[in-house]
Amino acid sequence: MAVKEKKTSNAKSKTKTQGADKLMKSHLINKYRTVVASRYDYQTIKKNKKIPKGITPVMVDSLRDYFLNNLYPEAVQREKLDAAFSELENFMMHPSKVWDLLGNITSAVFRFGFQFPAAVKAGIVSMEAYTSAKHFENTLTHAATDKGFSVPVTDEQFYECLVAIPKEELEKFISELEHLFASFTNTDLLAKTISIMQDVVRKMEDKGSMYSANEVEAIQLGLDIMQKGYDLFIDYDDEMKEALLLFVTNNEKAFLNSLYK
Repeated sequence: MAVKEKKTSNAKSKTKTQGADKLMKSHLINKYRTVVASRYDYQTIKKNKKIPKGITPVMVDSLRDYFLNNLYPEAVQREKLDAAFSELENFMMHPSKVWDLLGNITSAVFRFGFQFPAAVKAGIVSMEAYTSAKHFENTLTHAATDKGFSVPVTDEQFYECLVAIPKEELEKFISELEHLFASFTNTDLLAKTISIMQDVVRKMEDKGSMYSANEVEAIQLGLDIMQKGYDLFIDYDDEMKEALLLFVTNNEKAFLNSLYK
């Protein structure tokens, strides 16, 4: 009887700890969203550094909205995305399902051209960037827990957690963000990637007995992230696309360097 009570007590303690971690993670995400919003505020940037020629307030607002809605969404949307990407990881563990969707490589190349492999790689970059953002949030939460902080953390405590993350990890994170936005600048290739993903979603919906609604939703959410990236860059010429990419990269690196002064 005592052993059973001990197990029950341990289970309750574990559940309580998980609940506290979830609350802390949600709180830290919201704190970081505030930092990102400030980092991509045109007036704030204008005060602190020179705005690259041609970059307008509307462009900066669009970048901020992309970050907040797709990479660092509010907690409820983040949970939905986390669940979807976990489902997607499980899906990728079943090669037969993937192969059934794409068919043989010859037919895929015929439909989408010889850029097919590069288009698929562009889709993978989007997944990696999201996974990296998720890892960043988890590491941030662990830092807060290790320091014994409780909700709500102060701004000073929040930055302590950021600095506790090894610099090389944040550098890797920023590098993957750069790759993500670089993939957005090639809108022709990205359009092919989106077309492939749309084709995949249609096939999954047609074969409802083989693919679950959760699997379809996971692919659709990944597609949405790429579509919004496409929408972000499609209206600009190559020179402006490169300027926006450089702006994001420099802005992220400047923030990183400010943490480790």
